[in-house]
Amino acid sequence: MTTLITCCFGICMAVYMACGILLWTKRKEVQDRSRLYLSIFGIVVSISYLARIATMTNNQELKPYMELLPPFSVIGGLLAITLFLIYPIEVMRPRWLNGWRLLLLFSPIVFIAAPALFGLRFQPLMSMSDLWEHIAEPDVVLRLLGVVTLTFISLLLLVIPYNWRMSSADYHWVRRTTLMAQMISVLYFGLILTNLAVFQILHSLWCAFVIAYFTYNELQVRLVPVGVPESLGDGGDLSVVENKDLWQQVSYLMDIKEYWRNPDTTVASVSQTLGTNRIYVARCIKEHTGMTFNDYMNSKRVDFMANLLRQNPTQNQKQLFFAAGFRSYPTAHRNFVKFKGCSPTEYVGKFS
Repeated sequence: MTTLITCCFGICMAVYMACGILLWTKRKEVQDRSRLYLSIFGIVVSISYLARIATMTNNQELKPYMELLPPFSVIGGLLAITLFLIYPIEVMRPRWLNGWRLLLLFSPIVFIAAPALFGLRFQPLMSMSDLWEHIAEPDVVLRLLGVVTLTFISLLLLVIPYNWRMSSADYHWVRRTTLMAQMISVLYFGLILTNLAVFQILHSLWCAFVIAYFTYNELQVRLVPVGVPESLGDGGDLSVVENKDLWQQVSYLMDIKEYWRNPDTTVASVSQTLGTNRIYVARCIKEHTGMTFNDYMNSKRVDFMANLLRQNPTQNQKQLFFAAGFRSYPTAHRNFVKFKGCSPTEYVGKFS
């Protein structure tokens, strides 16, 4: 089993290192620090895997899955999840995690690790009976506190506010990322609270999948904010159309206020702004355009993109996609083909 775990560590180390180096080389292609933070996470974790592989190789009798709540794993796990969460926070709120906020995020690690630096001895816990026997001792309480802290940190994304004008993250992305972080935590708890090697393997492979997933998302899917005028997406003054019919009100929001530029705009948010029912809004748009609400929004975005591409065929298409209100490159590309019958590159070729 030790050999299998060593091989698993080797695979994960290679994935982390490859993703970290790739993101590092591509970090200057975006305006925020997301790729920088994710690359640092990948490289740091790959180095930790390398150290564990070297330790296991030099000590063939060492079984990495015997001890419960090993201090290195508790502190290392807390550091790893904190390093990972810096990436989605940067995506949600670019350049927000500076100064005291960054110190506050890492303060639990310092609090948990500091006693060890000042000579606190950690009692080896080889079974659950050992854990219950020593549960009131300071070193065990400290480790349990680290586990509880990790749980709260992994839920931090749910309370971080974000501005859609600056962020490429939406609520679906935040929920998905939080769930992935929670799965890391669940497997981590299984790893440190049991002596089952299966949790060691599952935890390592899942973490490797997570960084591979976000590396692909960062390089191929996510669109990076380029700045959207602050005037877009607010409620605006509807008094100029309050006495008009529903279609004129919808047209005002879309043609004048450009609500489609906000990726978070939904039929519910539009109906709330207009003080009416979402069914009425959807039906109104269907009657006047023959399209569903989503198709109507996406057609507006595609028309915006096509107009700017005609004016400047050489501009960055990914930045244009985000400015149009899309969250990801595949979604923008798919809708452009749907409404224009060709890809953006082919569309540009018609005017060059």
